[in-house]
Amino acid sequence: MMETVDRLRALLEQRRNRAEIYSRSDYWDRKAQELDGSAVSMWRNRHLNELYHAEQTALIEALAPDVAGLDVLDVGCGTGRMSAYFANRGAKVVGVDFASSAIEIARRDHAAATIDYRVGSVFELPFEAEFDLAISWGTLTIASRTHADLAVALERIRAALRPGGRALLLEPVHDSFLHRVLRISEREFLAAMSAAGFDVLEVRHMHFWPARLALAFIEWPRSVTRAAYAAGDGVMGAIFRRRRFGDYQMFHAARTGT
Repeated sequence: MMETVDRLRALLEQRRNRAEIYSRSDYWDRKAQELDGSAVSMWRNRHLNELYHAEQTALIEALAPDVAGLDVLDVGCGTGRMSAYFANRGAKVVGVDFASSAIEIARRDHAAATIDYRVGSVFELPFEAEFDLAISWGTLTIASRTHADLAVALERIRAALRPGGRALLLEPVHDSFLHRVLRISEREFLAAMSAAGFDVLEVRHMHFWPARLALAFIEWPRSVTRAAYAAGDGVMGAIFRRRRFGDYQMFHAARTGT
């Protein structure tokens, strides 16, 4: 119990200073060394992480069923979990992250001939019309401190896509206590995507946030975690049609223009 209390206290302190902490590569270097390459999040409950991964990949396979041969850009790739997932499905992947330790671990744990890991910033992506699909998993609303930062990141992602290319952005978009660094409403995020040159095709809410708050910080037994997660997912799907109460939102978008 004391360990859990200490973890919650540390988390609250981290959240108070998150904008400063999350902007430093050394913080993410340390996290990369603490977590293995399969880690979905920093939550203590690994059973919850497994459920997150299963839900995320199921949605990806519905939205992008055939990625074999595609050029995929993984923005904020971390230790390479999603880069490896897309490479295993036949894509050619470039993974970019500003944390050098994360890139080292990705190269060690998820090396493949079809993956190129690079150290770099989402705000300075050098690519021009080189990719068919861009993905970003919880990166933009943590890397961006301001709406202007987000605009730059989205513009660089759009520039990296070929005409007709698509983006899958999984982000915790909140204008409430649930926000990470960038406090932004879903309406404002959609407006930013439109201004950057994206046509948003679908928004799907994922990971019922009340269940996450209850499950994340204690490693509940698998059976308890699964039951609570399924109940929350059912509520979000049946009552809110996946339009509200997601801790994360999946934005499926296409690049507009030539």
